[in-house]
Amino acid sequence: MSQQLQLMYLMCSRFCHDLAAPLGAIAIGLEMLEDDPAPDSPQSLLIHSVKSAMNKLEMMRCLSGYATQLNRPTLAEAQSILEKCIDPEKISIKWQADGGDNIKGTPARLYVALMMITAEALPRGGEIILNKDYSLTVRGTLVKFHESVLAAIAGTLPLEEIDSRNVIGFFIKTLADELDTNVLINFDKPNNVRISFK
Repeated sequence: MSQQLQLMYLMCSRFCHDLAAPLGAIAIGLEMLEDDPAPDSPQSLLIHSVKSAMNKLEMMRCLSGYATQLNRPTLAEAQSILEKCIDPEKISIKWQADGGDNIKGTPARLYVALMMITAEALPRGGEIILNKDYSLTVRGTLVKFHESVLAAIAGTLPLEEIDSRNVIGFFIKTLADELDTNVLINFDKPNNVRISFK
């Protein structure tokens, strides 16, 4: 693993660690105020927002916070986290591949990152399928990847053009390089994309 990538992992791990405790305390405090708050009450909205933030924080830990533990995350752990972070009413994730506990560490993080960009590429909803051969199929009424994200994954985006929108693409490219593979994004037909590796 490159020194720069390891430092990035450690920084993100520290960030996640520092946020986890106060977010958890806020969630517990809100739940103690009233046992059964009305669904549209300010308390319920705050609880929902804090839980959403905690789920996203766990996804960030999944991406980089377990980097010092070679066997974490597993793809099975990633599946559980992603199902909490991606709205099931908008995007359906189908897990057809077996052996989620056998895919660990960097390969699992690569799938988490790919799931993140595919969810962003489905603004009107759709489905993401992890096929039995571990490729991904992305379908929806509109499948739209940002051009700079695709360029970052392909390794053609200059470093000075990396920003908050496309940095996940750069991260995917870095993970793929660590695994000595390339991520191929093929637009088989309109609004139907296949993501594979070579």
